[in-house]
Amino acid sequence: MKILIIGGGISGISAAKVALAKKHDVTILECAEEPGGLMARIANCRVGFKTFLDEIVNDPRLTIIKQGKIASVDKKEGRFNVTLEDGQSLIADRVIIATGLSPYDPVEYKGKRVLTSLEYDQIIDQRNGELPADFNRVAFVLCVGSRSKEYPLCSSVCCSYSLREIKWTLQRAKPAITVFYNDLRYFGQEFYLEKVYRDAGVTFIRANSRYFDEDETGVNVRYFAEGKMKEERFDYVVLAIGLRPNPMLESLSKFFGFSLNEYKFVKEEEPLKTDVEGIYVSGGALEPMNIKDSILTGFGAGLRAVRNGDIGSEVMPVDERLYREEAPVIAPPEGAFDSCLFYIATDDPGARIFYEFVSSKFIAMARDLKRAGKNVYVVTRNVVAPSYDELEYEEARREGVIAIHLEEGETISFVDGKALINGPGREFVLPADRVISFDDYAHLFKDGEFLSLYRSEPQIRWNPTRWGRKKYHVGFIRHPRSERWEKREIFGAFGEMLLDAEEERALPQVNEERCSGCGSCKDACPQKAIEMEIREKVIAVFGPQVATGEPIAHIKEDTCVSCGLCASTCPSDVISYPEIPEKGNKHALECEIPQPK
Repeated sequence: MKILIIGGGISGISAAKVALAKKHDVTILECAEEPGGLMARIANCRVGFKTFLDEIVNDPRLTIIKQGKIASVDKKEGRFNVTLEDGQSLIADRVIIATGLSPYDPVEYKGKRVLTSLEYDQIIDQRNGELPADFNRVAFVLCVGSRSKEYPLCSSVCCSYSLREIKWTLQRAKPAITVFYNDLRYFGQEFYLEKVYRDAGVTFIRANSRYFDEDETGVNVRYFAEGKMKEERFDYVVLAIGLRPNPMLESLSKFFGFSLNEYKFVKEEEPLKTDVEGIYVSGGALEPMNIKDSILTGFGAGLRAVRNGDIGSEVMPVDERLYREEAPVIAPPEGAFDSCLFYIATDDPGARIFYEFVSSKFIAMARDLKRAGKNVYVVTRNVVAPSYDELEYEEARREGVIAIHLEEGETISFVDGKALINGPGREFVLPADRVISFDDYAHLFKDGEFLSLYRSEPQIRWNPTRWGRKKYHVGFIRHPRSERWEKREIFGAFGEMLLDAEEERALPQVNEERCSGCGSCKDACPQKAIEMEIREKVIAVFGPQVATGEPIAHIKEDTCVSCGLCASTCPSDVISYPEIPEKGNKHALECEIPQPK
């Protein structure tokens, strides 16, 4: 089968990996000079993208066409005949739309010292040598070009990207950093990272109103906080620009006939499938999303394409490796009351990964109560409503739900059916016959193996659903969020399983009888895939038998990549590799997805 992938970013490459693993011919059509998309433009991500691409770039079944522009498309007998502007003709049985996202260009704000996040990325790129001499005070301004009247969606990744730019900045210099934000919408372990930087002195200010006045030596930033207008001066201001649909989607939708939604993203008829037979979609062509979800949807779209789309979206595949848990039920308040206040906040950084899930549930309940004639308030430290979820939040406010964002330094207390908000700039009281608090439900989330919290960032990125080689997380237990993601994740997980089976590797084995427990292998392992286990050993002495503990090297199957460094490092030569088994039909059969009966 011939598969055409339009877009050579990380999602398109991910889809190609799955299709190539099933021995199909793949053509990637990239409109730029080189594949890579947005990921290749980020200094600390381009090497990762190149590594990902290098795994397939020499596959004889893969063709990459650069600077390709489509002139016409004709569909006959289920096949797509695509003609490029240079006259080249392509034939495809399946098409995957993976055009990625387009950064917003804030021409009204930019200057020599007011930079977009991508422009700032070039300054802190370690390849560019020394940082500017006047690199003492830097401000990050979030939500530039997102959550606006013109573009109401949240871009999902801007807060996370800014947090990483702060990390990369502090690795090279120690400027004073201030973050101006609306909400801090992080993912997984990023809430811990936020706390680390707060403790290290990074200042966070909730301020929706901001004005820049740039001159030759710096930028004056005016903003409203604590009930008054303030002004601070910075050497540089970094604009966290929003991400919007690729403009190419409009022409592609006309060429191929698939539909776009009102926000100009591809309309999903089924998970990862357009409303045209044989055309699938992944990554930023669906909605704003991060790298890990772009990879996941790429895997899923690739799987759907190679399986001829015969996996019905209503089918929940059964596989012992596919692990999911039902999301807990958050019941609406009962009884008689006139006013209700929902409070979204917690002091526990680990619990904040549930902000997204709880935000959506609280907002839905708030809307229902408002329609029932109640006075409803949503008070929040951070309401996490990325991408399309922002629309629900905005609609709730239009319907009369009163949203109050606590500023830095403000506190809230509840006494006798009232909520008291106090801070440097304001003090007021809200009626609150019922208070529904985030912490009321924190016990529902304890002790779960949530992939986004307990797996480190690189592991989640490159293995978006894999907890271990025999366990793949989807839905609530992968990351608690909107239900629309679970079916996408199911397809992504099976795509990842397929790749894992094709890349089956022999793991190193330790001769435990001869292992001295010196730890050389553990120290040498770049993946931290070796741990020293204490095993009980009986000592032969005069009198009663005595037992003691001794360390033995243990290879962690889930994280070992079979690089062989442990075997070459071991001074006792007790680590070895078995012969790699030949791949056969067994691997393909293990990845088959049950079909609907």
